[in-house]
Amino acid sequence: MIRVARSPHERTLDGEAQRHAIDCLLNCYLREYALPRGEASLDCQAPDLPMGLRHAEGRCIGIRLADGSRLALLADRTSVLGRCRFVSPPYFKGHGQGWRPLDAAELARLLLAPMNGPERHGELLEQIDNSLRITRTFLTHARAANHDPADTLLHSEQGQVWGHALHPTPKSRDGVSEADLLACSPEVGAQFPLHWFRVDPALIRHQGDDPRGLLTQIAGADHLYPCHPWEVSRVLADPLVQRVRDLGLLEYLGPQGLALYPTSSVRTLYHPALSHFLKFSIHVRLTNCVRKNAWYELDSAVALTRLLGPLMSELGDSQPGFALMPEPAASTLDLSAYGSVEEAREVTECFGILYRQNLDEASRARYQPRVAMALFTWTLDGISACQSLVTHCAAQLGVDQAEAAVRWLRAYAGLLLGGSLHCLFRHGVVLEPHLQNTLLGFDAQGLPCRVWIRDLEGTKLVPEHWPAERLAHLDERTRASLHYDADKAWKRVAYCALVNNLGEAVFHVANGDAALEKRLWREIADLLEAQRAPLGDPQALRELCAGAPLPSKENFMTRLLMKADREAGYTALPNPLTAACCGECR
Repeated sequence: MIRVARSPHERTLDGEAQRHAIDCLLNCYLREYALPRGEASLDCQAPDLPMGLRHAEGRCIGIRLADGSRLALLADRTSVLGRCRFVSPPYFKGHGQGWRPLDAAELARLLLAPMNGPERHGELLEQIDNSLRITRTFLTHARAANHDPADTLLHSEQGQVWGHALHPTPKSRDGVSEADLLACSPEVGAQFPLHWFRVDPALIRHQGDDPRGLLTQIAGADHLYPCHPWEVSRVLADPLVQRVRDLGLLEYLGPQGLALYPTSSVRTLYHPALSHFLKFSIHVRLTNCVRKNAWYELDSAVALTRLLGPLMSELGDSQPGFALMPEPAASTLDLSAYGSVEEAREVTECFGILYRQNLDEASRARYQPRVAMALFTWTLDGISACQSLVTHCAAQLGVDQAEAAVRWLRAYAGLLLGGSLHCLFRHGVVLEPHLQNTLLGFDAQGLPCRVWIRDLEGTKLVPEHWPAERLAHLDERTRASLHYDADKAWKRVAYCALVNNLGEAVFHVANGDAALEKRLWREIADLLEAQRAPLGDPQALRELCAGAPLPSKENFMTRLLMKADREAGYTALPNPLTAACCGECR
């Protein structure tokens, strides 16, 4: 076989993709497995470390594996939650062997070996490899979207090459060709037209607001209905669709109309001239879930928008600066008259679209919104993306970087926690305020002054506040999909807000400064303590302020065990709040 020599640039990209895959795998493994079992040290002082790690700057991370073998590697920063950034390859030492470096594939096999469910290892290993290869592709083709640079929202939506920092497969997209990846992925600045069908109007169904005017605006013609480019081959191969096409009720027209931009969720599309985002079905597994719009999710999103209308209005007074993004419409095709219930449901889900209200042009211009995940991550140069915003804020306020960091984080955390906890404890509404669901807006000094939470798919209701009779008008399956018991509700909100979101925010805003990190957690502790009385001193919040552990969703184990995201387990993390304030908030 002839080997083609790779250029230095290609080797660099390979190294960056490998480094990030290793970073994700080991951070997941440390948080969900090694640290809770006492099998890892974040400051390893073993006398027989690899020569390359003995005198280098940074902390040596040591991990003991089940068979007594060991891993060691260097981190240039660690957090109180055990979050690390690694700056060396992982070195492995087996019984009677010397140290040797591992690549991501070798590391994955090694970490999975002692875990339950070996019959499932193959699928996860394939997805880890898929994520690695796709990351490498995105690094090769990453570029800014070709649009108005003042559209900070779009820049942040399409600037997330790395993805979820604590997921084993952050960029996996099963079954998608490289050509389709490059045509439709936000990480490469894609924009593309939808694929359209001319449809007998009697087959189009919508709930909530009528979206047909919006579809006409995009298509440039009436009575057309779209699907995502990644879904069209599935639709055209569907037997029920073929039967309806043969009857002349459905005609495939191909791609046309306004080119839309994929956002960070990949399947949700944006255009600055449109009043709504469009969230499409794609039968592609992204990270943990196949991203189709289940039929009951079409019902529940619109139902939630109606049910939460009074809350959305009330938030403007009770939690100024905090808002939910409504999803007032859903649409699909109903072919039930031409096939079985199962056949029609498949088509309903393939063609399902949810419509999320966009921020208006004035708000985008005034608040310069950005997706939180795009701020609390690394740039392609390895710098925390939020640092430029904190530096700008320091200049505007006339304070040093550390003081600006404290004020910046306090402003953001106050909005995020105030709104999320108010919704949970006062209204029994369980939001998912994780990094990808959170938008930030800024004032003239660069401080966060607005937070929007999006994606009602993940929003649930606590039965004590929302008994079945309040939801009696909904389909039984839809109603069941909306309910979360109080314990699960608290764990989901606490994880999303405090671990996934603010945990990463603190890690990146502190920028490796341990004293500043402690200060930032103290600010969060003070904010939570101040929330207790206004919220009626709920037990879960009281216990958290007293030192109860933080719940951290188990992304690694959920993917390994092939669980539905709703059934994900939680690891108990040491509480950084009480450690930061030394008992002051008890």
